[in-house]
Amino acid sequence: MEIKIKKESAKEMEFEVISEKTILNPLKEKLLEYEEVEYAEWNVPHPLVANPEFYVRVSKGKAKDVVKKAVRELKEEIEELMKQLEEKE
Repeated sequence: MEIKIKKESAKEMEFEVISEKTILNPLKEKLLEYEEVEYAEWNVPHPLVANPEFYVRVSKGKAKDVVKKAVRELKEEIEELMKQLEEKE
């Protein structure tokens, strides 16, 4: 997966996600769990010719740091799920 940052300030971040869509809903849901996140959403301008665009706005802290935190937490949750699945074999 590759991202291209389209817009970034302390409180807002917008990035394009190249060749990936499956992680976007879990990322959005994780971000919306945080009190400091005012808005998180993604869209695809046109599914045949455009990549998904993700936008997040925070009330405190830095948007990029909050996105990194969410990604780390998602990674930990997925690793825990894999561990549990392996134990069941």
